[in-house]
Amino acid sequence: MSRRFSLPAALAVLVAFSACGGSELRRSAFATRAEAAGAVPKWVPAASTNLETQVEEGTGAFWLRFRLSAADRAALEPELLRIPDSQVATLTFRAPNGSDWWFRGLVQVVPDRETTVIAADVFSGAGRAVPQGTFVAFERGSDAVYAWSAGR
Repeated sequence: MSRRFSLPAALAVLVAFSACGGSELRRSAFATRAEAAGAVPKWVPAASTNLETQVEEGTGAFWLRFRLSAADRAALEPELLRIPDSQVATLTFRAPNGSDWWFRGLVQVVPDRETTVIAADVFSGAGRAVPQGTFVAFERGSDAVYAWSAGR
């Protein structure tokens, strides 16, 4: 009796793991926040444009880039906690696989000068509108905003 149920049970476990354990990537692009609708978190401002998103289905990790004016940035910042540059330099952030739109130069080490250059103002979610565990980086010198979460 145990032999008869062991094969179906093993197959059921295998199917469950293959369905849940994968890390399939879902990428999307939208011209406006209205067009993106539920594909991006609710806290993303309505004035956001040129949205690029990638979600890792198996883990819930997500990466998001969008454009946002300085005035709209100022309205979003109260939902965030600033991470000091000295702390940003010590953090490890995972970039989305195969994305040419992601901010690759967030932290740059200049060996000749033994200095670290941070190319964005980095925040974490305060836990109200923007969840804790979500990071938001406002690229210095442009209107680009990058947001990500490691998922579970």
